[in-house]
Formats: sequence, C-alpha cells, structure tokens
Amino acid sequence: MMDRRTWVRLVAALVLMLGSAGKAAWGGEDYYVLIFGSQSNPKLLRNTHTWATFVRAVGEGSDPRSHTLQVRTISWLPQSLEVHVLRPWPEPGVNLDLYQTLNVVLAHRENITMWGPFVIRKELYDRSLDIHQIIATGAPQYRAVSTQQNILISDCIHAVAAVDPEFGRGHYPLIRIGKPASRYIARQLMIRSPIDQTLYDNSWLIPRLGLDRYPIEVVPPQRIPQRGCLLCRFPE
Repeated sequence: MMDRRTWVRLVAALVLMLGSAGKAAWGGEDYYVLIFGSQSNPKLLRNTHTWATFVRAVGEGSDPRSHTLQVRTISWLPQSLEVHVLRPWPEPGVNLDLYQTLNVVLAHRENITMWGPFVIRKELYDRSLDIHQIIATGAPQYRAVSTQQNILISDCIHAVAAVDPEFGRGHYPLIRIGKPASRYIARQLMIRSPIDQTLYDNSWLIPRLGLDRYPIEVVPPQRIPQRGCLLCRFPE
C-alpha cells in the first residue's frame, strides 16, 4: 500500500495535471490578418496604399468573439505622409496604426477595400511582430519604389510582403499598386494557406475593431478564388 507521503504527492501531481488540461481546454489563442488597399479615383500613384492588420485573440473559452484582442498594423509611409513616387532617394518613414492609416487615406480621398479577415497560424503572426519591431527601431527608410536588395529601404507593399515566410518581398514586384497589390497579397494567402479560409466567418472582427464606422468595402474569403491566375480578377 502507498504511504501517506506518496499518496499526497500523487494527488498533487493529479491536481496539477488536471489544472493544466483545464487551462488548455478552456483557454485559447487565435490569429487573424486583414489586408487593406486604397486608391483615389481617378487613380494617382501618390494616393495609393497597401497595409495589413494582424490580430491575436486570447481568452478563456472556445469562442474568440469574447476574447481580448491584441492588434498590430504594418502601414509604412513617409514620415511627411506625402508620397513622392519618383523620388530616387530614401527618406524617414513612419509606421501608422490602423486608425491613423484610415484617417490619412480618407483625407487623401482614397477608396478603401479590405480582404478577409483571414485565419492565420501563430508562426505568421509572430513574423509580423518581428517585422513590426524592425520598423519600430527607426533603421528602415521609406521609398515609394523599393527593390529586393536593400531590406532597410521599403515601400508600403514590400513592408507587408516581408511577412511572407516563403517568398518575402521578392515575390511582389511593383507591377501592382494600390488595391491590385493588396488583392494579390490576399490571393496569395488564399492559395498557399494550409487553412481552408472559406470555412470560417470572421466578420465579427469588423465591428470589434470599429471598422463598421468607416466607408470600407469588405471582400470576405468566400468571394476570393482559391487559385492562381494571371487574367482572372475578383472584387476590388
């Protein structure tokens, strides 16, 4: 038979194990990304923008709609907020949060489209934090037309594309500007994601983030083709 000390240790270990299991069962973390694009009408290159907002939802229970949201946005613009498309030299940049970005592009009379929200894996969310922290150091600079070679000089599209763990910014040549660039990023996510995005309705994030108060056209994953195509288009 077990002595009293062994029995106490066994019970304590069992309680600890059940407590850990309960935490795993009742607590949760989910990760999302929202892809944004904006442009003026008529389209002027200086009045176009691409940005992305990454969200971590964490809390007790299996329903993420009641969880606490941690929000990070990659929205890379010149510090002056005035884009000079043909300027050949880099200049100081600034990373705006989601709401600062919305206010800036609306002040430029740009129309906004959002693709998503998409479910993403923790690894992609963590990579977005890495890029966000690099930008926050002040080392990167802004240039409206950047290249693959110098990662510390970036335009808005390449700042977002740097989060891509497989191809990085090299997969996103600047043949698409504004909404077409953002749409292409969203298509890449649909094609290459190991998650079937069409199975999820993440529209609850829109009011939780207050985006329903802005004039934003929303393109949910269910309206985005799950294939690569040079000629096919889907809603902007």
